[in-house]
Formats: sequence, C-alpha cells, structure tokens
Amino acid sequence: MEQLLEMMMGLAVPALLGIFGFLWRVNSKLTAMEQMLKGHDYRITNNTKKLAQHFDKAFTIRKTIE
Repeated sequence: MEQLLEMMMGLAVPALLGIFGFLWRVNSKLTAMEQMLKGHDYRITNNTKKLAQHFDKAFTIRKTIE
C-alpha cells in the first residue's frame, strides 16, 4: 500500500505540471488570437470609414457636375 502511495505521488507532480503547461499554452494562444481579432476589427472599422468617405466624395463630385 505504501509503495502504491509513493508511486501515485511520483506521478502526480509531473501530471500537474503537464496540465499547468497545457493550460498556459492554451491561454497564450487565446490571448494571441484575441489580439489578432482586435487588429482585424480595427482594420475593418478603419476601411469602412474610408469607404464611406470615398462614397461621400463621389456623390459630392456628381452633384457638382449635374
């Protein structure tokens, strides 16, 4: 019984370290993905504003021509 307990304790530490490392890696990947998503959102918003400005300019030019 004592040997089984020693064996379990010996396996518990590497298992806990493995789980901790796995969770850390998942967390860092999620953080990187969140940052990429924020960057994409910023670019989409910025490009939408630019497109709206170009449309406004185009309609203004068309009004002055007519």
